[in-house]
Amino acid sequence: MDVSEGSFDLRTQQHLWFLTAKGGPVERLRGVRNAVLGINNVLFAFDPLIADLPELQNSLEDAWSRSAPHEGTGRVLEVPVAYDTSPGSELEGIARHVRLSIDEVIRLHTSEEYHVACIGSVPGFAYLVGLPPRLAVPRRQTPRARVPKGSVAIGGAQTGVIPTDMPSGWHMLGMTELDMFDSLRAEPCLLAPGDRIRFSARGAAS
Repeated sequence: MDVSEGSFDLRTQQHLWFLTAKGGPVERLRGVRNAVLGINNVLFAFDPLIADLPELQNSLEDAWSRSAPHEGTGRVLEVPVAYDTSPGSELEGIARHVRLSIDEVIRLHTSEEYHVACIGSVPGFAYLVGLPPRLAVPRRQTPRARVPKGSVAIGGAQTGVIPTDMPSGWHMLGMTELDMFDSLRAEPCLLAPGDRIRFSARGAAS
């Protein structure tokens, strides 16, 4: 099912949280094996030997029409960030691109409460929505081969925390010591869809 036409809509995402929540209506549909939540869309995997496709399509459309926005149930987490204010930093480049001072970029980035729209790309990577439009910066044309774990970054109209050393075309603002993913934890992903976070400035990166 795809409801992704137009720009991101939080209300639509809240309906998708309801549909794909543990114990939610999608889990009860015959033949559905998995539901992969995206931003304003969800991918359903089903067993064609069990599910009747027209019946499943009707059931999904009915579940969507009956869904209620899933809101206010997630956790609120503070993410402390050591913003990199050193000369020549990527934060300095972002500030120059958006024609703001470094302090103004940090103030804007820490001024909002962000919603976790979904988890994807790599384990533990939370797609956050709510970035002030003034801070939107196009992704790099050529991604870097390695961005370090804990990097707080901006890519397009989104911001997020890199959960492990990985390639990325996003622009780094600074670092956090919070571990977004740990396979040894009971819940490996620190964040889940519906959670909310606030970034806070904690010193400066060296």
